[in-house]
Amino acid sequence: MEEEESRSSSTLAITVLALVGVVAVGAPIVSVAGIALVTDMQAAMGQCSPSAVVSDEDSEDAVINVPNGWGPLVEEAAKTAGLPVSVVAAQLKQESNWNPNAGSSAGAQGIAQFMPETWAQYGNGGNVTDPEDAIPAYGRYMADLKNEVKSLAGNDADQLVRLTLAAYNAGPGAVAQHKGVPPFAETQRYVERILDGGQIEFSPGCEAPTGGKAWDGDLGEGEWTTPLPGGKFTSGYGRRNVPGVPEWAQDHVGLDFATPGAGSGAGGPVIAPTDLRITGFNAADGCVIAKEDGDDPDFGFAFCHLNSWGVKKGQKLSRGDVIGVEGNRGQFGMSTHLHIEIYKPNAPDVVFPYQGFNIDPEPILREKGAWPA
Repeated sequence: MEEEESRSSSTLAITVLALVGVVAVGAPIVSVAGIALVTDMQAAMGQCSPSAVVSDEDSEDAVINVPNGWGPLVEEAAKTAGLPVSVVAAQLKQESNWNPNAGSSAGAQGIAQFMPETWAQYGNGGNVTDPEDAIPAYGRYMADLKNEVKSLAGNDADQLVRLTLAAYNAGPGAVAQHKGVPPFAETQRYVERILDGGQIEFSPGCEAPTGGKAWDGDLGEGEWTTPLPGGKFTSGYGRRNVPGVPEWAQDHVGLDFATPGAGSGAGGPVIAPTDLRITGFNAADGCVIAKEDGDDPDFGFAFCHLNSWGVKKGQKLSRGDVIGVEGNRGQFGMSTHLHIEIYKPNAPDVVFPYQGFNIDPEPILREKGAWPA
């Protein structure tokens, strides 16, 4: 079996993933505390319901999971704002968790968390705690924010949605100053959380909304399959707060899935989610590295912590072909799981984390139908 040697820094990066990325189903060997984002992402699991898909002609304007019969209000506000309805729903939930009487120490009020001076401008004399007044006012406010940042987005519809959300969180002045989403951790998390929530919880067909693409191109034709059949989602992509690891390693740049009950032994089969060609290995951390083999966009992949694998460099796999066996290979003790990364199409054939090519696999896997049941 051919193996590509990796540089020591790359091996360290993937090794740290083994430590910070495991929240496995079953009894873990390593206890990881204080992991950010995982609870929210797990709570959102299962919200994508293929049975809830509406007709193609209505799908862009439909929304699910809006409580209290407020769906039509949300849809109308989305039309006013010129934003995807799933994004509007996710933002309202983020702001107030659908509580019309929500308030903040800073003085924000209502389901859309208007500050008094902003409500005076957009509330049209209504009641800030009445959703029938506040949700339309939110639509008017977001429409104005969108117009303020429109010139910065050019003709990029995805970027325009991101800039509008950033303007709500950080102010349009900050967006103008930085000519994009400001480099504030809070604002960047805010934008991603709403876009992910829009797709996962409020989109009838699990489609990433405008602005919510993990990358800004076409996903290509055809559906994928789950890389770990029978596995469960255990840990998400994004910022962590794990004691004892370096600051640069607090970002988990992949997803983890685990077979329930696998413990620390050999787990289930890891299969190709789509047609692949094997481009390299990182044996120390049980990683098989691959490129999508077929029509563009040709994403890169890494399937890590495998117990064993039976593929060779240059080998082509069809969707569903076995890559190897889920495991816990790495330099630190961990429960059996699969760590999967997806890289931008322009990544080299052999690529490692933190080289600037990682993208969040979750929206892609969900939209391609490869999220575990």
